[in-house]
Amino acid sequence: MTRSGAAPSDSALVGVPLVTWEERSPLPTSDVIALAVSDDAIAAAAARLAPRSRAPFAFHFSGALPSALLAPFASGGAPASIASLHPVRPFTGAAHENWSGAFVAVEGEEEASRRGEDILRALGARPYRIAEEAKPLYHAAATLAAGGVAAVLSVAVRAWEEAGIPDGVARETLSALAIRAAEAVGQRPFADAFTGAVARRDSGTVRVHTESLSRDSGALRLYAWLAEEILRRTEGRGGEDEIRAILARNFDSK
Repeated sequence: MTRSGAAPSDSALVGVPLVTWEERSPLPTSDVIALAVSDDAIAAAAARLAPRSRAPFAFHFSGALPSALLAPFASGGAPASIASLHPVRPFTGAAHENWSGAFVAVEGEEEASRRGEDILRALGARPYRIAEEAKPLYHAAATLAAGGVAAVLSVAVRAWEEAGIPDGVARETLSALAIRAAEAVGQRPFADAFTGAVARRDSGTVRVHTESLSRDSGALRLYAWLAEEILRRTEGRGGEDEIRAILARNFDSK
């Protein structure tokens, strides 16, 4: 393991050799090289570091981009087998964070994929093979589940603030509500996990919801889009046409 430009105060890296982009000497001997850089920096980092590496395996951690970006490591005098390992887990830098229990998408050459899976299992993670062409859709969906939820909460918190509830109270309460809803999805089929006015087909409540959101076209459109997804997942309960008509009337009146 080596680091490039890491903050010297990072206790996790004490004793780890420090290397710089400008150096030309070989990297310290290692079993693997893993590029923990932003997606846009992977190709440039691979081009710079590959000539200096003799590691037999090279990995990156992008969920959307292919392991082929590591191609410079696969050529040259000491070719490495390459793969990508993407954990479906947010990392903020907190000391307690780890890979235990994490779903990890694995894509790349067979030898590197197998070695990566061995490493992941040793960390307590759950590796899962994914095809290169499937990665953009897989990652977009994961982004919706993480950043999308946070964005929906942001819209909901704004609405509570407009209703007179302070930001801190709104964030704490609504995030706890979202956590419980997400846990229900993990435990039961969607049709059983959904709650609320749309799932119950309470048309009167849906009507007052949409009227209250009519001043914020973005929030209203989000409500309608999410309502349609709930209707799809709970089709057959009756009242779908009425709910859709209420949503349509609010858009037509704007």
